[in-house]
Amino acid sequence: MFAGRYLWWMLIAIAIFLFFTMCFDYVTWLTVVSSGCARVAGSCGPIVVTMTGSMKPSGVYLAGAIILVVTLARIHYLSMNWAWGAVVTIWFVASAPFPLLLANGWTGQLKPETVLEGLPVAFLFLIVFCAYIGWAFEESGARPLGAWRPLRTIIRFSAVYGALFALSEAPAFATIPGRFLGDMRLSASIAALQPGLHELLIIGRGRDTFAYVVFAIFVAGLAASLLPQNLEELRARLAQPFMLRGSRQ
Repeated sequence: MFAGRYLWWMLIAIAIFLFFTMCFDYVTWLTVVSSGCARVAGSCGPIVVTMTGSMKPSGVYLAGAIILVVTLARIHYLSMNWAWGAVVTIWFVASAPFPLLLANGWTGQLKPETVLEGLPVAFLFLIVFCAYIGWAFEESGARPLGAWRPLRTIIRFSAVYGALFALSEAPAFATIPGRFLGDMRLSASIAALQPGLHELLIIGRGRDTFAYVVFAIFVAGLAASLLPQNLEELRARLAQPFMLRGSRQ
């Protein structure tokens, strides 16, 4: 999937998300009004429950599914390592509850402190990476993650840390295996291991500061990989804005 189509599908997913979080309540209200259920006491309840309890979350999940699928397709198109698909999937699963939290913002039920408390680090990793692979590498001839091996290693290390941090933080990674295999003891065992892994990743500081430091390194690494890998070309690009017209002739 080339960059233009990837960005187009991402915009479609964002539009679907905004529709179901901001406008779908009005659709529900219009449906209730036009159905005439208000004439019979209690008959509007099933309609409201179906639309707000099933259809609205399904629309949000549809937007998320589109984002995940097109991101994996873009990774495949760029011939990146398959491990990036696994890392992105982990980030996505860990971030899934957060958009549903944002959906309450349109109704005025969401406070800024609630957003900050519920913001998973995996969501930040996911957003930055999705924006990064939207770069038109196929047109510029640049290599994803850059050509410098040390820089690629730093980016990969940061991404793996972000994935491990997501595994240690999201309860879904404990419940999904147990439900899939029908063994709730497995879920309990995984849930018991998560706090220890989390403490190890934050270096026992009790706060997620180190995770945000690694995220900043990840962002800086991705930004640096977009720079020209040839030092002469980089020097020419940096000097170009300061050169007078005709001075390069």
